[in-house]
Amino acid sequence: MKWLLDQKIERFKNALMKMGWFAEKMMIRVIESMENRQVATAKQVVEDDDVLDEMEVELRQEAAVILGTHAPTGFNLRFLISSVEVANIIEKIGDRTRRIAQILLSFYREQSANVDPKIIRMAKNVAGLLRETLGVMADMRSEAAFEICTKDDEIDEFFQDVRSEFINLLNEKPEQLERILWLLEIAHELEEIAGLCTNVVEAVLYAASGENYKCFKDRMRPLKGREGVLFDDSD
Repeated sequence: MKWLLDQKIERFKNALMKMGWFAEKMMIRVIESMENRQVATAKQVVEDDDVLDEMEVELRQEAAVILGTHAPTGFNLRFLISSVEVANIIEKIGDRTRRIAQILLSFYREQSANVDPKIIRMAKNVAGLLRETLGVMADMRSEAAFEICTKDDEIDEFFQDVRSEFINLLNEKPEQLERILWLLEIAHELEEIAGLCTNVVEAVLYAASGENYKCFKDRMRPLKGREGVLFDDSD
């Protein structure tokens, strides 16, 4: 019955990709809201996060059914285990995107100024990273996963530059405290989304190769587990 398991794995993968694309759509809507002060679009993102939460639960339940009825091994087993982790990470990306939308709604109510262009640029860079991450998921291309780590480091550096600039601005114009803090929080959430993208490709690398990797600074490094830490029977 291997053909049946392969069919269910492919169907599961398609569902996981739909979840990823839905998260990407949320990110695109956030950028549209930033560029045009679209209140309705930001509100839609907040509502979309509930849908993403339901998708994660559905995928987790389906994975349990497949594991329980087919007892997969090898790549299929690694793929299912990794996919449950990926679904959880995508759900977290949705949470961060929703938070950005909520900040934007507060920003629009209290501020007449538009979102700083640097924040919009950072959001577009993060959206591009998320799209590349979904491409790695779709093709299971382990070599492309290493590039995500490098680009995440570039976004981290961009965040540090923005953070320094806004802190300096805060010293110069303390009357803009609320605006600057909101923009800094958006930038922080964007940085966190980029970091979550590296977690996704770490899981993809495990599924594809059976090896554990961790993104550290600008490089994806093999992660060698220490033996005898959790499952050592000796006292």
